[in-house]
Amino acid sequence: MSELIRVVQPTEDGRLAEVGELTALAYLADGLVDAAHPYVPMLRNAKARAEHADLLMMADGESGDGPVVGTLTVVPPGSPFVELATDGEFELRMLAVSPIERGRGIGGKLTRAGMEMAAQRGAKRIVLSTMDTMHAAHRLYERLGFERREDLDWVVLDNPDGTVTKLTPEHVKEDPSCAQNGVSLIGYSWEAR
Repeated sequence: MSELIRVVQPTEDGRLAEVGELTALAYLADGLVDAAHPYVPMLRNAKARAEHADLLMMADGESGDGPVVGTLTVVPPGSPFVELATDGEFELRMLAVSPIERGRGIGGKLTRAGMEMAAQRGAKRIVLSTMDTMHAAHRLYERLGFERREDLDWVVLDNPDGTVTKLTPEHVKEDPSCAQNGVSLIGYSWEAR
């Protein structure tokens, strides 16, 4: 099947809605969040990602006019979507593949496209984090040359007001009980050669 990967512009309301719903659906279908989780509105808000980062989508069809089957956000330095990146690093976030389209290599193709885009824009390093339970994602990133970086690990705690608190490994080491209700994320980085 032919497909096309491209950047979604902030003015493409129809595609933004499709990308946002696919992103939320992928996280919900995998049980990574539930419908009431405070992260779901961010997953659905593809417009904000398109405005402040590069929002990639893969759509079926040679010209990409078919349904969206996957998405990835390429976060440049200085973007409000930076979670881990420092010192001019780029970051990859919110990789999502339609649950009914898995097994086609979509995640790998999108990740490679994001890596190429960041490298073309001068990235010397790309960082990302993924839940410690997402073993298929770990294998994908390692296969693509990402290296495990324990110094980038962190725990996210959901606050009652919808915000999150980021706990670094140092916080957790000092007080392990503080991470009991959090989600553990592990870090990876890729160095441009």
